[in-house]
Amino acid sequence: MKVALRMVCLLAVLVLLPCAFGADLGGTWKGAFPFDGNQVHLTFHLKDADGAVMGTVDGLPTSPAEIHDGKVQGDTVTFWVNTDYQGQTYKLIYTGKIAADKIDFSFGTDDGSWSAEMTATRSDETTTPAAAGSN
Repeated sequence: MKVALRMVCLLAVLVLLPCAFGADLGGTWKGAFPFDGNQVHLTFHLKDADGAVMGTVDGLPTSPAEIHDGKVQGDTVTFWVNTDYQGQTYKLIYTGKIAADKIDFSFGTDDGSWSAEMTATRSDETTTPAAAGSN
């Protein structure tokens, strides 16, 4: 019985240990969401360091859009970007749930007037320092 209990505890520690240090977001992530009957393809070039997330988003009307106030806490990533649409600037707020090689994003305007969801998957492309916002 003690051996089984020790094995269960060890397994729990091994499963939860990666969450304690945050997920590895560094790299390129790709996904798409529906908008006005079309699929809008986005590419996220992310770099993380000590819980801070930096980088850019390609595919929005204003590309690349620089990531602001990026944070990762456990399996959640949050950040915002500015983009222009039909002559007006919008702040889009992203919240993502990280799982293995995907991020399930919910995002929308800061005033709540529009929102969407998408899943981004890790790409084999490498993120260059310039694309990831490190100067």
